[in-house]
Amino acid sequence: MAGPLRVERDVEVARWVQESLADFGSVAAHVPPIFDAYARVLHPATLETPALRADGTGETDAWGSVRYDAREITWAEAGRLLGDRDLSGDRYTVWESRFGDGDAELADGRRILPPHGLDTPVPLLATLTELLLECHGDAEVLAAVWAGSGLDPRGSSVFTAFPEGTSWWVRRRESRRLQAQHRAEQVAAVDPEVLAAMQAQHVLGLPAEQQGRGHVLLRAQLGVFADPAWVETAGLGWRADRPLGYRAPNAIWPVEPHAAPAWFIATDLDLDVTLIGGSAQLVDRVLDHPAIEAERIRPTDPVL
Repeated sequence: MAGPLRVERDVEVARWVQESLADFGSVAAHVPPIFDAYARVLHPATLETPALRADGTGETDAWGSVRYDAREITWAEAGRLLGDRDLSGDRYTVWESRFGDGDAELADGRRILPPHGLDTPVPLLATLTELLLECHGDAEVLAAVWAGSGLDPRGSSVFTAFPEGTSWWVRRRESRRLQAQHRAEQVAAVDPEVLAAMQAQHVLGLPAEQQGRGHVLLRAQLGVFADPAWVETAGLGWRADRPLGYRAPNAIWPVEPHAAPAWFIATDLDLDVTLIGGSAQLVDRVLDHPAIEAERIRPTDPVL
């Protein structure tokens, strides 16, 4: 690979992770229950405020939809804005269990968008990396990256709108051409070694083989993740025209000592939090960090 990461095809070096994880549903299904302390880092939510022109009227886009200015907010701020809400019905993430699902409209026209899922947000990962570097220094790490959306072009599609009156044949031809172009661009954004590892099934199933999602293993120095720009050269699906279409690691841990790392961080496409296991001192630092919103947890706690 040309970027800061390199493929590890020998997935046996990470088999201990798979074998250490508990059944689905608890924190230990994502972080091995071998550490002294654990924390749950809450991914930031987003507060959108209608954008206004100089005359005080609302801005709209080319389709006439309201334009919004956005900023990240903590869950604590979201709780103050949302107040008590009806939480009946099924809940699938930590955020949903506290605030309900979907976007939340406020009485003044603002709206709150749920936190980022799938991966740890890159800026948050950079902050966590800086803290890990301070506590434990740089180290060679393994990173497990889900071989799904953003890496696997199969099933990826592009929506195409045509002017009214466009013939069925033209729609079909152009849709196929644009779909092929989209797939080619997506493949070009993924490093060939990553694609080869996926093709050869050199992936680790997490939390368990045949009962989880396949993950490509990558090696790197921890310090790589301190600079958010790593995504642009990592070959994990980043494109200039789609800067959020990349994959980030779903789990990172030091290579040495084998099966007994000093720390472990993990998330999942169904989570809107990042889980950390490590020493009591490390978790205390996470909980006290001014730029991190986190909670103390136990490996036996429900993941939601």
